[in-house]
Amino acid sequence: MYLPPEDARACPPHAPTGLLARRRVSLAALAARWSPLEASKPWLASLALCVAPAVGMSADDSTGVIELPASSAAAAAPANGRAAPLRAAAVAAPLTPKVNAWGKRAPKFQLEGPRTLASAAAAAGSTNGEGGAQQALRFRVIDRGDGDAHLTFPYPFKSGTSYRATLRVKSDRDAQVDAMLRRDVAPYDPFAIKSVKVTQRWQTVELEGTAVSDAPASLRLASKTLDAPLWVDKVNIEAIEGNPIASVNTDPIPDEFFGVHLMRLGSHQNWPSFRPGVVRLWDTRTTWKDLQPEPGQWDFSGPGWRRLDLYVNHIRKHDPDTKIIYTMGQSPTWASSQPEWRNGYGLGHGAPPRDLEHWRDYVRTVGKRYAGKIRYWEVWNEADYSAFYKGPVETMVQMTRIARDELKAIDPANQILSPGLTAGQGVQWLDRFLAEGGGKLVDIIAFHWYYDVKPESLASPIRNVRRVMQKHGVGDKPLWNTEGSLLCNAKVQNCKPIEFSEAQLRSHALRAMLTMWNAGVRNFDYYFWEGRLPGEAMLERDYKTPTLAGRSYNKAVEWLRGARVVDAYRSGSDIYVYRMQRGDQPFVIAWSLGPETTVRLPAEWQVGRAAKLDGDVERVPENRQVKLGLDPVLLQ
Repeated sequence: MYLPPEDARACPPHAPTGLLARRRVSLAALAARWSPLEASKPWLASLALCVAPAVGMSADDSTGVIELPASSAAAAAPANGRAAPLRAAAVAAPLTPKVNAWGKRAPKFQLEGPRTLASAAAAAGSTNGEGGAQQALRFRVIDRGDGDAHLTFPYPFKSGTSYRATLRVKSDRDAQVDAMLRRDVAPYDPFAIKSVKVTQRWQTVELEGTAVSDAPASLRLASKTLDAPLWVDKVNIEAIEGNPIASVNTDPIPDEFFGVHLMRLGSHQNWPSFRPGVVRLWDTRTTWKDLQPEPGQWDFSGPGWRRLDLYVNHIRKHDPDTKIIYTMGQSPTWASSQPEWRNGYGLGHGAPPRDLEHWRDYVRTVGKRYAGKIRYWEVWNEADYSAFYKGPVETMVQMTRIARDELKAIDPANQILSPGLTAGQGVQWLDRFLAEGGGKLVDIIAFHWYYDVKPESLASPIRNVRRVMQKHGVGDKPLWNTEGSLLCNAKVQNCKPIEFSEAQLRSHALRAMLTMWNAGVRNFDYYFWEGRLPGEAMLERDYKTPTLAGRSYNKAVEWLRGARVVDAYRSGSDIYVYRMQRGDQPFVIAWSLGPETTVRLPAEWQVGRAAKLDGDVERVPENRQVKLGLDPVLLQ
């Protein structure tokens, strides 16, 4: 397909469909001749194309130098009065309902009504007496079989974009329904969820969430009440405008943000040079199964207690102000409600105790022994993941209440962390935990976010968790990432063997930490200092010499500690800009995900030097042009 210059036009603000193809072309070339724009699908006749500068940047076409905007406001404005950013043309596309059914013994269901539902805008003028559209869907699950059936509305969600979905629902009798925006491929994780009590009167349901990938996804309804007819109409999905990396945390980055796991004490007695503000104890062989392998006795001379003493004393010797997170759990086999079930840690360790008084005794015993030394208590590790917890949410809420009662009685300053959850099913599990009253029992919400070579993608799942917290009235509580680090993602790179470039090893920690802090995370406990895998380890095998990743992490902490984010934005889709300030000293951290790009810095920044994580420092030339790549640059 060819697009002559006279056909170039500004695009409407948003569309319900995503781009199928995009190519950056020279404006001079467009003015001189037709420029080829190829799309990946043959049905081009139904598409509209439009051309504009990349978002938040302008370019000197003769040199290819990008003029970097000075602020998020400047980045959001049309570049030099030119057309709006490249977007798909707005089309009021209908949403096609489908049923997603699974199970070896097939579920039975009924779906009646129109084959498509018009957008809310199109349906607004055509209503019945109760405010619903003249035509509505009727969906009923008669028998789940050994699976289930959901009513779905597939939609081309785009990673990193926030969406609002609205629909109207009612039922012929009271029913419980889960509405969600969810990926339709593994790990089948929702990025927005709401439980709704549906009655015989129409009600509007609204969901907001940020897509975490470009994978197939849908708005879906899961009825929890068998044989209750569910009526649905006025279904609409729209993208939400706004700065996708607008800063949530604007106060100075505290010591407690920089946490770590130590897991090889005994093989060494060293201490991180970056002075961690938090150490989390996990995979240290110090959980309940290690402390009380036999019922009815507490042997403080046993190996589990000696090891826990070793860690607590080591941390306090090097820095008494370092906060210690003790992660509770792992029921001994004798106390387990499922003693024959084996997970990666042994028999019964992932199941809750059969008698919660045993749990109470364990919590009280550990709490008293380390009173004043350990003040941060995480209730369980990854309770949403069946490899670590095989029990109902309601039982975990009971265990959290017991832990809070016992630990606050010992020391009111003790802080209770919710069970750390994974990026897989954690959003749905947290929603249920908070709905059952768990949010009132904890002081801090804990999550586990690992990341791949594009840690900027962490912003979307973090925003989704914060929405769940806000929905349940705990949005003001701190959100901590108590476990995470760089992992190899086979979907985006070769992982056999695991290989990372030097730029990836140098840059990942700083990019991840800035993304997390900016999105609202107040603690990040790197897993783990000694490391096992390429890219993860901060130390060589002598447990003294820092690796490239370790040296870069140390430098990243030096850049960030005590600084605050003044402004954060993207210039185009590839360049990330964080305007920072430490005391009265402003500085900027910037990088590019694309090929190395020459940018011209705004004159109002008044920067004179450019530093990199490898320690290299250069003067900014008079023309204010610098190169940005994957390695972040500190401009001051």
